[in-house]
Amino acid sequence: MNLEIENFNKNINSDNFSNNLKEHLEKINTTFSIDRFEENYAVCENLKTGEFINVPTNLLPTNCSEGSILKFENGKYVLDEEKTKLAREETENLVNNLFPKNKSGQ
Repeated sequence: MNLEIENFNKNINSDNFSNNLKEHLEKINTTFSIDRFEENYAVCENLKTGEFINVPTNLLPTNCSEGSILKFENGKYVLDEEKTKLAREETENLVNNLFPKNKSGQ
């Protein structure tokens, strides 16, 4: 577990520890969708709660892009390739239904 635990010889900020623990536990068994990238962060939507979090891009797998679905497992963000594929197909189907191609293919 990657919690920010300060040196025990110093005063431990229990509020900070509690907040870090709460945030970590909320991520477990949670999936996120990458909404967009801003500077060195991916803005990710928690698919259970709809809340957005900023995840440093250096914590993401290298093959992620907007729309990728991530799982938080063992303290890491992991690309869920199957859910990403399904989400992209669903989006493509919605777009095709909204904007059907005419008979000439345009």
